[in-house]
Amino acid sequence: MFARQALRSSARFGFKPMAARNASSIADQATGALNSTVYWAKVSGEVAKQIYIKEGLAPPTISEFQKVYGEGLSQFLKFTKDPKDYTLQVVGCAKSTSKDQWFRYAAYAVQIFGLFALGEIVGRRQIVGYPSFGPKEHAH
Repeated sequence: MFARQALRSSARFGFKPMAARNASSIADQATGALNSTVYWAKVSGEVAKQIYIKEGLAPPTISEFQKVYGEGLSQFLKFTKDPKDYTLQVVGCAKSTSKDQWFRYAAYAVQIFGLFALGEIVGRRQIVGYPSFGPKEHAH
C-alpha cells in the first residue's frame, strides 16, 4: 500500500523512476530522429521534383530503350559467335593508338594508382603494412 502511495505521490510531483526516464528519453530521441528523417526526405523529394520539371527530364522512350539495349545485345551476341573478330578489333585499336596517347594513358594510370595508394595509406594510418591491434606475440 505504501509503495502505491509513493508512486502516486512521485508521479504527482513529476518524479519518474530511472528506467521510465531512460525509456522515455530513448523514445523521444528516436521520435525526433524519425521526424527529422521524414522531413528531409520530403524536402529532397520536392526539390528533385522541381528539378525534374524545370530541366524537362523524362524517362527514355521505348524506341530509345530498344536502340541502346538492342545494340548492346547484338554486340554481345556477335562477340559470343566470333570472339576472334572482337580480339582483332581490340588489337587493331591498340596498334592505331599513337605514342602520345599511350603516354597520356600511362600518366592517367599512374595518377589513379597514386590516388589509390594514398587512400590505402590514409586508411591504414601508416605507410607500410597494417596496424596490429591484437595482443603482441613474444619471440621465444
